[in-house]
Amino acid sequence: MSNPGEPVTYWKALAVAADNNQLYLNEEAAHACYEACDKYIAKLKVHQKTARDLRNVTGWGDFNMGLHLQKVFADKADGGENNMVDVLQSHIDVVEEMKVVFNKFFTSTNDVDEANAGGIQVDGPR
Repeated sequence: MSNPGEPVTYWKALAVAADNNQLYLNEEAAHACYEACDKYIAKLKVHQKTARDLRNVTGWGDFNMGLHLQKVFADKADGGENNMVDVLQSHIDVVEEMKVVFNKFFTSTNDVDEANAGGIQVDGPR
């Protein structure tokens, strides 16, 4: 992992490392990170909606230059190359991958706890 590459690929690699017990995070920290991801995604979605709304901003006048500026800024908000809506979506995608990694730590802990509890119930106390 010396060259992480794309952020989503990096988090997928961390998910694999977690599956292979090569990465550890305690359950409490994993829950906190997972919840922080949810809050961050909610903020990013608000910004996405704002960017979509900016697509329809008017008031640049009737001259060709004003109409041209209106189109440039509208495309930068949504629909053009490297527009804000798409950039924010790429951030949301990365944070969703982060959530997958954090979820593995408390799902795995719960699975181990349930397996241990099942063994205790079958064998009884010693």
